[in-house]
Amino acid sequence: MHMADVILQFRKQRKVESGVTAEVDVKATAEDIESSGKGPNITSFARIRSAYVEDPDYLFVILSLKHRVYSSRNTVSGLMDGTMEVVAYNAYDLKYISWKDINYNPALGTGQIQIRDIHYVELEERSTWEFCQLLDRKYLHSSRRSFEEWLALANKHGWIKTSD
Repeated sequence: MHMADVILQFRKQRKVESGVTAEVDVKATAEDIESSGKGPNITSFARIRSAYVEDPDYLFVILSLKHRVYSSRNTVSGLMDGTMEVVAYNAYDLKYISWKDINYNPALGTGQIQIRDIHYVELEERSTWEFCQLLDRKYLHSSRRSFEEWLALANKHGWIKTSD
């Protein structure tokens, strides 16, 4: 099951034919609503953490669309006809969104990764390992969850390799 609204697949030309898949989560926000785009839920902590453990090259892109809506009454049907005009857009790779722009909300299951303000995001280059560490710190510090709770999730989702 995918976490995003759109799945993009690219074929790479190299010695070993392989593909790259990017999942794109689309966030549409209204231009005329001041709080629109602040704190949107992106995905579950456990699901995104697991995705990067399973595939360190995983791509999760957030496409932010800012829009205006125009509407008028259709004289034939009596219904409202609406048009949405995209007035601005940005695309971000979740792995590179800055520490200060990523929030963790403990509500809903294992918690939700959120973006502070989808329209104003800074980027920081980091490895997948560094991103997983960022997610873990947000989980532990932002929510006051215990290490034991994190360890139970890690064992449940296979984030820790054990020697049996």
